[in-house]
Amino acid sequence: MRSLISKILRPAGLVVAGGMLTALSGCGMIYKTTGDVLVSFGQAELLPYMLAYDDVRMGCITGEAQTPLLMSFESVGSHPQKLGVMVFTTAAVCAEQMALNSELRYLRAVKAGNVSEAQDARIEQKQWSAVAAERQLKAYNLMTNELGEKKDGECPKLNHELEQLVWLVGNISGVTALVNDGAADGSVGVPRDIVAKVERNMTCIDNAKWWGAPQGVRAAVWSILPQLAPEGAQPWKTLEESAQMGFDQGVRLGSALYAMSAYGKGDKEHLRDAIRDFAANDQNLNPDYAMIDAIANGLVRGLSDRMWTEATGKRTPLQGLGTFWDEQSRGGSKVDIDDLL
Repeated sequence: MRSLISKILRPAGLVVAGGMLTALSGCGMIYKTTGDVLVSFGQAELLPYMLAYDDVRMGCITGEAQTPLLMSFESVGSHPQKLGVMVFTTAAVCAEQMALNSELRYLRAVKAGNVSEAQDARIEQKQWSAVAAERQLKAYNLMTNELGEKKDGECPKLNHELEQLVWLVGNISGVTALVNDGAADGSVGVPRDIVAKVERNMTCIDNAKWWGAPQGVRAAVWSILPQLAPEGAQPWKTLEESAQMGFDQGVRLGSALYAMSAYGKGDKEHLRDAIRDFAANDQNLNPDYAMIDAIANGLVRGLSDRMWTEATGKRTPLQGLGTFWDEQSRGGSKVDIDDLL
């Protein structure tokens, strides 16, 4: 009897199973279509809109909130990798801001002689630096997986403007991932050879088209690792030229690279000059890349905040970027910090 029932039910079971597989297959097709539409919209509309937006906080929070959704469509056959480079990079900006706030708290605690507060702030800074490094390393890896890297002297094909922008942003994320990993005691394990790869990769896109930033990245690497510099290279001169190209084109990324290089070298004279020049060139900015300039502004202001906090216990006054607490004003007296505040 059981054998007879089994024979009767088996075809029906196959029909049901087949129907379920068809339905699941249909869901997969719907998911992929949805992902393809999302990626297409993101590249054609959302990314240009976000690049033209100058609210860094909103941009980085968007990156934090939307990245898991966007990247989940990779599992159903869509290709969000290029957008992934951008959203992981912007999401890292939020973590960097949190790390900076912790570092400023650390500096204030040191100045006040509060040991436990300083220790706690330093631990928190390392935690957020690790988060930033992880996101930036993910952006770099997505970039190399999607576009490749320069090998045997040959560059990958970067025919479209989006690919060139992704290449620039992804490579910069690779370098900053290493910097943030250093601040996090190497807990993320960012490969050290990224720096040399990025230095080579930056020769693959047009320096003039991208505001002098590619050469600025290379010069920043040369200033820290002279052994990677070609014969006759002049890092500071190249950084100055990169900064000026950025000023001329309204995207001050090169100037931020100059300031970061000076900070990394402990060169306070170059650092002050870089911050002053950045603040003095805040007019006629390129509206199509307002987000990138705003991120550069955040990097430079962060350097200024460190200097101000270490010296005075307070970060840079709201309208005070490019000024310093110990400078002489035009009237011959020192800058009045209370007036700035």
